[in-house]
Amino acid sequence: MERFDLNLIRVFVSIYETRSVTAAAERLDLTQPTVSYGLGKLRDMIGDNLFVREQRFFKPTPCADALYARFRDALSLIGEAVEETRHFDPVSTSRTFNFAMSDIGSMSFLPPLERELLREAPRISIEIRQVPVNELVDQLAAGKIDAALGNLPQIRGQTRSATLFREYYVCLLGRAHAERLGKFDLEAFRHARHAVVSSTYSGHQLAEDALSDLGIVRPVAIRTPYFTALPQLIADSELVVILPSVVARTFCTQSDVVARPVPVALPSFDVKLHWHPRHESTPAIRWMIDRVQRILSAA
Repeated sequence: MERFDLNLIRVFVSIYETRSVTAAAERLDLTQPTVSYGLGKLRDMIGDNLFVREQRFFKPTPCADALYARFRDALSLIGEAVEETRHFDPVSTSRTFNFAMSDIGSMSFLPPLERELLREAPRISIEIRQVPVNELVDQLAAGKIDAALGNLPQIRGQTRSATLFREYYVCLLGRAHAERLGKFDLEAFRHARHAVVSSTYSGHQLAEDALSDLGIVRPVAIRTPYFTALPQLIADSELVVILPSVVARTFCTQSDVVARPVPVALPSFDVKLHWHPRHESTPAIRWMIDRVQRILSAA
């Protein structure tokens, strides 16, 4: 172990995540022969082939699968140890902050974040990623994303979090359809044709679960993974969709749609900022957490 080169861990993690020596070399800004040589050294030290070629990609062996999480975490800890010794200057930093949020989260959160964060840190970049809910904790722990925003009760207790605001659901209807209906009561709700968004990037299953618990069944005409398809779809049809109120207000400015109260009591929910405790002592992450809370709590 005294002769173990930590760069070999970087080579291993990059090959594991890209499944390619060529892609790993590009990520590490190394030549392909250098990465191949490093993989060979690591194979000799570990005593395992680590990866086997399968068509165009490298498939990890069981040994590689067992090593990956520990090697990834070790690199993360080393990076944080170095980062914690540095002073974070938002004015001069060119850091990229990676946020996980759904497409409707981007609609609500990205404009104030871009406006206010870049005012204080003009050289930073913001990257938005859609991450399946069941992968969020691992990606936060690995530092692949810095924070996740939204209604994400599935990761409660596995992250640090701060409540940004309390949210509730409304129904969105086309304006012409709403005028023809007049009163939008429970009977109209039950008989309306509904659109439902089923997205692995969103935590908005709460409304569907609540309706199921109440025994309320309504005809679902369209299921889509895309929230951003809704404004024009609803405006040009007699469909109804249940949405968070903040998103519905945004859609009302983009298309000829109106929001109406849901004619049944649905639970409200907290929109939260989530981050991993492993990274919260990093100066840049502390700065980001503080600013996002301040910006979005006041938005």
